[in-house]
Amino acid sequence: MIFLRLTIPLLLALLSVSTTLAQESLVDSGVEWQTLEEAQKKAKETGKKVLVFGYADWCTYCMKMRKETYPEDNVQKSLTDDFIPVQINGESEEEIVFNGKTYKSYELARYLRLTSYPTHYFLNSDGKIIGAQPGFLPAEVFSPLMNYVSEDLFGKVPFLDYMEKKGIKLEKEQD
Repeated sequence: MIFLRLTIPLLLALLSVSTTLAQESLVDSGVEWQTLEEAQKKAKETGKKVLVFGYADWCTYCMKMRKETYPEDNVQKSLTDDFIPVQINGESEEEIVFNGKTYKSYELARYLRLTSYPTHYFLNSDGKIIGAQPGFLPAEVFSPLMNYVSEDLFGKVPFLDYMEKKGIKLEKEQD
């Protein structure tokens, strides 16, 4: 009987914590996420690029992107003006249409080589991958990155040079 008296409150406490964690993973970042199929259709119509946010429910840096980076005004403006935002859970069974082909979310993640979370993919209006950026990015780096891609500078101007001109000093990776 004592076992039951201790077990039930413990289970209720654990349920409460897991519910809170699940809600945190779905935190409202103020972004109007589209399905990939809708985004690609709109991209063809508008000429905008598509930003794909690859995430996993358990990923703390994904939650941090939602809480800290996406709500920033400069990020919101770029997402609205220059991109059509999409999010895909790389571990989900959800069906996603990409370039006319249907994938399970985890299959699309494998196709895109989504191996770490978060990862952002930038697609042109024809659905071709322009580039990918893994890892958490604070707004002061993510916003200029989106501008860099939206201005079609990828492959023309080194990103570190672009950032330096914006007054942001990033360190080069050591080989």
